[in-house]
Amino acid sequence: MSLAYITVNKIMEMFLIMAIGVLILKKGMADSETSKRLSSILLNVITPCMILMSYQIEFNKTLLIGLAVTAGLSGISFFLSILLSGALIRPKGNPDMAVERMSVVYSNCGFVGIPLISGVLGAEGVFFMTAYITVFNILVWSHGITLMKGRTGNLISTMKYFINPSTVSIGAGVLFFVTGFHLPEVVGNPVSMIGDMNTPVAMLVSGMNLAESNLLSCLKSPRTYMISAAKLLAVPFITLLLLMVVKVDRTIAITVLTASACPSAATSSMFALQYNKNSRYASELMAVTTILSLLTIPAVMLVGGMVL
Repeated sequence: MSLAYITVNKIMEMFLIMAIGVLILKKGMADSETSKRLSSILLNVITPCMILMSYQIEFNKTLLIGLAVTAGLSGISFFLSILLSGALIRPKGNPDMAVERMSVVYSNCGFVGIPLISGVLGAEGVFFMTAYITVFNILVWSHGITLMKGRTGNLISTMKYFINPSTVSIGAGVLFFVTGFHLPEVVGNPVSMIGDMNTPVAMLVSGMNLAESNLLSCLKSPRTYMISAAKLLAVPFITLLLLMVVKVDRTIAITVLTASACPSAATSSMFALQYNKNSRYASELMAVTTILSLLTIPAVMLVGGMVL
């Protein structure tokens, strides 16, 4: 079964759950407050549980090296994306420069990437995805703040934000993996069951967010499609070129490619809100790229499956 075919099936499954999320909000069974609370539970409980359990495997030196390789490739991919965003989106006469650049550079590797890679590659894919997420967190709380605020700010406050349930679970997971420690079944089974909720809850929340977005006005703007093309096509393309030059394990390559092909990160709108930027525009870009990614991710994976 081809990688593109598996990806299309997973995208369709995720889209159906997103559609249910839209209906839930439209029918009044939930509101924006429900969405925020579910999002908080997802970020602070469910996703960390899934990440932690992805490390509950037998220690393997090859896997540990693969984790480091994934982090290195992720860093290079982000660096190339930052250069691309700087070349395409100029600051002169553009008050939304920071929002647009963040939307191009940072992907929704948590909400969309983890469920997708879990369906395509399983636990090993999630294992390597954590390296991408670690690099994402390091850069979004340094380069991302620089974009939005104009300066990095206090190092202590930046580190405070970096220490969150996901990064803590990655640290604990790596420690457990290296030392060979396995959670007892009475603990591991409930944690695993909570982690299994990641995909449906993430897609329900994404659907609720889509239902609250003003997509029509955003879809009328040609610039929206330029930003979307940069995020969904140009960034994965340069990442694919990188992966073709640097020959690595196919699972690692597919993981990095999938993460780079995901739609714009929800972090962009949260940062825009915090630093008094155009948060509505950031949310609309996230919504539009999420919808368009239903077409672009399978296309990217089709090409990736042929050349990697």
